[in-house]
Amino acid sequence: ASPIGARAATRAAPRRERRRDAKRSAAARARGSDDARAGATTTRRRFARGLQLSLLSLLAKDARARDEGDATKETRTFSVETRSFRVGNVPEYFEEIDLGDSASGKTYETLLRDKRFGLAGNTITLSKQTASSGGPRSLRDIGSIEDVAARLVDSENKKSRGKANAKLRVFAERRKDSIEYYDIVYEKNVLGVRRVIQCTLALDVDDAGSSTLYTLTVEEDAERYDDAEAEMRAVADGFKIFR
Repeated sequence: ASPIGARAATRAAPRRERRRDAKRSAAARARGSDDARAGATTTRRRFARGLQLSLLSLLAKDARARDEGDATKETRTFSVETRSFRVGNVPEYFEEIDLGDSASGKTYETLLRDKRFGLAGNTITLSKQTASSGGPRSLRDIGSIEDVAARLVDSENKKSRGKANAKLRVFAERRKDSIEYYDIVYEKNVLGVRRVIQCTLALDVDDAGSSTLYTLTVEEDAERYDDAEAEMRAVADGFKIFR
């Protein structure tokens, strides 16, 4: 080989090595960049997962706190009382309406309505019918509780020509201080809204033979009634006729 060819081969060898070294360095940098990106992605995922778990834990604690608060919270109540009757255990979010000389004053002994916004249609009313003679001597003279409950539901459906779709929920009879009470609960449609009617009937017969039938009615939209059923049942239990 000529001296010139030998020198050219000698110069070419370092250049090839430098190119190989450059390629190795570029590949190493690429791998490092990929590893860094992968590490960053993993870190972000771990952070997001940790944040999600923290939020879920906070939500669970908040829900437990609300449940515990609801369990210990007691609704304040009041009573409406006259010499003839007492409507007791009325939740404080109801208010008594001054009926004055209105037509409602001739119909109801008392009228209470839910004073919360948009719920004035939820009411508690007490009405009475008196027969000076020849009236019923006991609730049984009106009919068994099964018969009375069925008549109430049938009456609602007849008045609305079936649109009310009234259905009986539950009924029970009880006696307190020698007074009989019928408790009847049914539901019906009113303008497309399902409402619950809770009726408590009681009969008072005085020494002169006059009989007075009292009807305590709680009417609420089904959602509110179901949420506060125990409170509404307490209103029925708190109803008392004085002799």
